[in-house]
Amino acid sequence: MKSAQHIATRAWVLFGLFALCGVTILLRIVLIQLDPSHEDMSAMLPQVRTIEPERGRILSADGHLLAASVPRFDLHWDPSVIDTEKEIQEFLNALPALAEALAKEFGNKSAQGWRNYLVDAHRSGKSRYVAIARNIAWDRRQSVQSFPWIGDMSRNRSGFMFSEKPRRDKPFSPLANRTIGLHRPNGGSVGIEAAFDEALSGKSGQRLMRRIHGNYWIPATDDFIQVPEMGRDVRTTIDLRTQDVATDALRAQLDHHAAEWGCAVVMEVQTGHVVAIANLVRDPETGRCSESYNHAIGTAVEPGSTFKLASVMALLESGKMSATDTLFTGDGSFRPAQGCSKMTDTSEPDGGYGPLRLEEVFERSSNVGTAKAVQQVFGDNPQAWLDALADIGLGQPLGISLAGEGQPQMHASTTEKSWSACSLTSMSIGYEVAMTPLQTAAFYNTIAADGRLIRPRFADALLDGDEVTATFSKEVISERIASRTTITALQSMMERVCAPGGHGTAEDVFDDRPYRVAGKTGTARATVPGGGYQGHRASFAGYFPAEKPAFTIAVVVQRPTEHGYYGGVVAAPVFRAIADHLHGTRPDLVEMESGLLAETPRLPVSMNGSANTLTSLYETLGLPFEIDTTENGETPAYVAASTGDGLVTLTARTVSESSIPDVRGMSLRDAVRLLETRGMHVDINGRGTVRRQSIAPGTAPRQGQTILLELS
Repeated sequence: MKSAQHIATRAWVLFGLFALCGVTILLRIVLIQLDPSHEDMSAMLPQVRTIEPERGRILSADGHLLAASVPRFDLHWDPSVIDTEKEIQEFLNALPALAEALAKEFGNKSAQGWRNYLVDAHRSGKSRYVAIARNIAWDRRQSVQSFPWIGDMSRNRSGFMFSEKPRRDKPFSPLANRTIGLHRPNGGSVGIEAAFDEALSGKSGQRLMRRIHGNYWIPATDDFIQVPEMGRDVRTTIDLRTQDVATDALRAQLDHHAAEWGCAVVMEVQTGHVVAIANLVRDPETGRCSESYNHAIGTAVEPGSTFKLASVMALLESGKMSATDTLFTGDGSFRPAQGCSKMTDTSEPDGGYGPLRLEEVFERSSNVGTAKAVQQVFGDNPQAWLDALADIGLGQPLGISLAGEGQPQMHASTTEKSWSACSLTSMSIGYEVAMTPLQTAAFYNTIAADGRLIRPRFADALLDGDEVTATFSKEVISERIASRTTITALQSMMERVCAPGGHGTAEDVFDDRPYRVAGKTGTARATVPGGGYQGHRASFAGYFPAEKPAFTIAVVVQRPTEHGYYGGVVAAPVFRAIADHLHGTRPDLVEMESGLLAETPRLPVSMNGSANTLTSLYETLGLPFEIDTTENGETPAYVAASTGDGLVTLTARTVSESSIPDVRGMSLRDAVRLLETRGMHVDINGRGTVRRQSIAPGTAPRQGQTILLELS
């Protein structure tokens, strides 16, 4: 009896639970029907949704596409729209041809597989969202829209619908990747994408949309409540060809010298347009270079000897020293004060430079001469030195349109805790001060622009299609950072650094080029986090053509570990490659050079060396020369040059393959090439052409033997 009563109790409990569930479901249905605002009902009704517009494009200066939103589409099918007997029959009639087209286009199913897939989806009626294909490009979408059934019906009748998913593409990636930047819809955009985000974004629209699956929405009608306005295009100042050359030249030097990272900035002198900006980081394991950080804009580093331009500017502006004043550099070593590290010149092992004029101190990049000059003028009042640098504007950021500019670092007062008795002379040669490569380029550009400090810029116009809707004018930060007299003196000094046959630290870099360069090399020890130094940093900054500046270029290479680390060896070749490209592709530069040369009344004195180099130089310059051939009528590999009043005569110079050659009168480059190919080590003393060699010509060479070349 108790057992039967227990069973009856359990039955009533189950009946009660089922009844409660039924009542709950019934109440929910009634609630939805009576209250359309209920969340379940509203999810089924069309809603006004925000529609984002197509983002504007980023273009190069000559109209090439640097970044654009490329449409990608997902295709799905809502089988519930086919609900009458007539529609079903029409669909089944079109299905074989539709399935064939789908199989041919997408290939992941056979025609029979597509027929079964679509029929099963329609019969089950479980989903209004049947996935067909994802990430379809625009041209493939156009093809799909012409398929049987899809092309024959409207979207609402066929059930096939595309949903757009814009993707930001960079056709010329990785060129200028970090400067073009990244667009992140939820924030955190960088580069030009961030700087011009408002113009690129356009204005949002509104449309009635219907949710069909999860958070997946489709248009409820073909019309917009408010049509979205496409973003405007940004025309940058980047020249794609120059950017390509700068990137390739920088990569070649990073590879050759096994460096950590490097960057190169190219600016138009008169406008401040950044026509190229390359940033490469090298993976030490794979050797692969990539644009993973914008060092040119964001990394402030101790510039080393390129800062000597600011030091000499402050000296000349003080009125207490001129370019021709003599400084005694002694034996090439100098300890500025007790407790300071000894600074040296590269000439120290050879006994130093001795007395040098200030212009020669800059030309030879003498640390000792620069430090002594600054100490002589500002030693009694170092605050005047800091004030002079502040007046130049070196302690302030440039305020460029792109975010992430590195903060320049410079002492502002001698009362700072970090100021010491060593700070004055350390700063004079580019330590205890930090600048980004872009800030260095802008400073050097002031010398090319006759003292005018121009803010670098990365875009010059906004466009709506082909129509220019806004332009950005040149921004001058300071009309003149130094007197005309000082600027002229600095221009002359920078030319001396790069003059072929001179004594400058870059005198060999441009000795066979048809243009003149004004610049400065830099070599600094590279700091490590937490303090101290490890390795070196090579740099070169300058402009060309020297007589009528058109472009300023700054190059920085961090921690080169092979084949040298000096600025003239590591960084200057990148400058040269970029200048070669610009000179060869800009007719205005060639015409300017030709006009200058046509007015030159005398022939330049030439050195001995490679026949190909010398003949190419004279042909480029359009100067008369004659060359004696060998007995077999062939052009000799090496020649001796004799310059007459109206003709340069090149005579064959025999270079033995089995003995030490006579390299006297040759350029350092040709001499070193000949000697090192014979397995010899070369030591150098002096600047210019080879005047004397320590081992007589004709002597049999020994592998690893050292030969000393004296230059003058």
